[in-house]
Amino acid sequence: MKLSKEQIEFIDDYLIKNKVKYWYVRMELIDHISNEVEALMKVGSSFTNAMQAVHIKFGNDLTIKRLNKENTGWDTFPSLYADSSGYKRLIEEKKQGLTKGFAKLQRKALKLFFANTKSLIVYACVLILFLYTKEFFSTKAMHKTVLLLLMVMSLIPCLIALFNLKNTLKSLTINTSLLSSISGVSFINALLLGPKIFLDEGEQLSFTYIFIVFALLFPFFYTAIQLFVNQLKKYNSIHKKLA
Repeated sequence: MKLSKEQIEFIDDYLIKNKVKYWYVRMELIDHISNEVEALMKVGSSFTNAMQAVHIKFGNDLTIKRLNKENTGWDTFPSLYADSSGYKRLIEEKKQGLTKGFAKLQRKALKLFFANTKSLIVYACVLILFLYTKEFFSTKAMHKTVLLLLMVMSLIPCLIALFNLKNTLKSLTINTSLLSSISGVSFINALLLGPKIFLDEGEQLSFTYIFIVFALLFPFFYTAIQLFVNQLKKYNSIHKKLA
């Protein structure tokens, strides 16, 4: 028995009310739940009972409690919106899987960065320019410049996400990709700000150290920006086809 348009819309609304806000995850769940409900209805179950059975199968609870009219106790009754812990676990599992997947993509992107002639030319030009400016600026000024430049690079995915806020909020993939892309901010704090607590007052990090940190982190942020942009383009393309 095929579900009607109204029943499918009900499932979509049901998932939204159960806080499944990510569009692509919701599409997957609508397809899965629809198939499960159709299978149960074929063997005689009503749509309502089938929805309850699928709801429980995902690890959710049907019991909701409300204070009775006399305010003397609690009344319990079934509700599809009583609990959505099963969906929360599902989304968290997907997040963890995506985070691991993006870490692998980042490692692959870094390998390609050092194997690509165009990327290496850009990298070499940036490092040469960095070395050239040493003659014109103090170590303190270079430290501030590198700190600012790396912070800007690490936050570029956030700026891109702001211009695509609707898709970023709706997509678990883009949301997780954004968090993975900006995770390098912790490296900046650890390598450029953290060591200063071990220095004497007025003492600065050496130019050589600053240069090494910049040389290490530039490829990471460069590829992180590329990865995020590619994921956003991929999602937008899929969304246009399925919307």
